[in-house]
Amino acid sequence: MKHFAHGKKGFTLAEVLITLGIIGVVAAMTLPALIQKQNDAAIIASLKKNYSILAQALVKSQVKLGFFETWNIDISDANPEEGGTPANMKNVYNAIKPELKVLKECEDTAGCWHKGITKNLGGANVGRDSTGIGNGIFIFKLVDGTNISIDDHGSSYVTNMFGVNYNKSAYVFWVDANGDKRPNTVGRDIFAFVLTNKGLIPAGTYSNDYCNPQSTTQFSGTTCTAKVLAEGKIDY
Repeated sequence: MKHFAHGKKGFTLAEVLITLGIIGVVAAMTLPALIQKQNDAAIIASLKKNYSILAQALVKSQVKLGFFETWNIDISDANPEEGGTPANMKNVYNAIKPELKVLKECEDTAGCWHKGITKNLGGANVGRDSTGIGNGIFIFKLVDGTNISIDDHGSSYVTNMFGVNYNKSAYVFWVDANGDKRPNTVGRDIFAFVLTNKGLIPAGTYSNDYCNPQSTTQFSGTTCTAKVLAEGKIDY
């Protein structure tokens, strides 16, 4: 006949509290990383989707505006009076608009970009308060919340700042993949694309020298686009 022992001790309150404390510490250490990874995945998915949509819209716009290499990108008109956007830039927007689901558009004014100043990857302020990056720009918000702005740059900036091998002036499209949500930082949720004669090219395709959080230059983060799209992660 088997005899069963009586009076077995369970966990004491102190032991339970210690265990819960350890679980809490582990959760506090791992949850932020998991949440960040999930947020990054959503940003990358939005970036890929809107890159595809924007690139296709630009290809179709050639029916109205001619081949990309014939476009007149007059950077001397890149800084019109406040509230103005270069006519050629507006023509480009009007050509691609039918292919996009636009919620709101802003001509070099606030209202289509997140509130506050955009940061670069190194943490410094870039762009203009609540308006976007650059002057004489055209900004628009899509129905999915994505914010996009168009700027124009000379060939030296295209090569050196955006890491795209192109010897002509070009339009640069800044895509804020998660819209008004934070961190509102170039290289984290805001990414640059350059329109060349070969179509819309992710910044950093030729060189990603500025995809470095330790960089002190104002260009820090501008060349992360190609890296993020190729690797499918934001790990710098």
